[in-house]
Amino acid sequence: MPQRHIAILLSGLALTSLAGCASLVPHGDTAVTPAKQSQRALAQATDCCDTLAALPYQSLAVGESQSLTLDTQAPMHRFEDGASYFQAFELPRTREPLTFKLTSTIAKDQVFAPTVLILDEDFQPTQRVTSDKFDYLSPNGFAGARLGATFDITPGPNATYMVIYSNETARQGTTQYESAEKVYARVRGLALPPGPDPIAEHSATGNVTLESESRETGGGLLTPILGTRSHADSVTETRSATARDKQASQSSAGASTPDFDYRRMINAALKADDIELAMQLAERAEREGHSGTRAWLAERLRSVSP
Repeated sequence: MPQRHIAILLSGLALTSLAGCASLVPHGDTAVTPAKQSQRALAQATDCCDTLAALPYQSLAVGESQSLTLDTQAPMHRFEDGASYFQAFELPRTREPLTFKLTSTIAKDQVFAPTVLILDEDFQPTQRVTSDKFDYLSPNGFAGARLGATFDITPGPNATYMVIYSNETARQGTTQYESAEKVYARVRGLALPPGPDPIAEHSATGNVTLESESRETGGGLLTPILGTRSHADSVTETRSATARDKQASQSSAGASTPDFDYRRMINAALKADDIELAMQLAERAEREGHSGTRAWLAERLRSVSP
């Protein structure tokens, strides 16, 4: 690449880096605990509650989107199918059917494989969306690789509370996902590079997003994003169910996630000599809170300058 072109790009990056130097530490670089470390922490954690009724429940409003961090600071409970960090909610007080979308981000070669437990008004399990109901969703736009499921629940006496956790069987599994190089080639309409895709280990910790909406007013919104809805199974039908990985390759559009691996995508763009795309990704990363991405790209460009 001509030296003058490199200099111009570096100058632009240096100016924009100054504006972003006060940003917070990137969430994606700090929130992901290595899978083995989180599993050890889970084994040593103290159960927060004696019963399901004693779990700390948060209120959940219709139309709300929540980014949930299930890390070693989250509450832990020993469920009937294994100990897990969790998040628990009281469902909205409405009798209309609700559609829920739950996605779990794949970051740094690991992912939280969720199970959704529905409890009745007496805190007894009535339905369960097991981890094998979650499909692999390919990156599309600025939404990273993730596991996702859409399911319908009608709040009432038999569906009053929701708990998101991961069981012991699911954590024995893995999920193969699309490499950054293949994502780049697919987006640009290029030939896919050879080689196997990376494998994400199922971890005790991770980041998930929970969204809800009224099925009557907007239930058609989520289905095209995640494909066919998953149906919650009755607990009696799924007590012996084992988690299995789905390798379905689906394209999905969605909101950006803080754990999207921008640097891997930038590296893929640089390998293809697509500097314009690399700079666009760096700008997007900074806006998403990944401070230092511009400076990092500037260093990469200096390293290839003649």
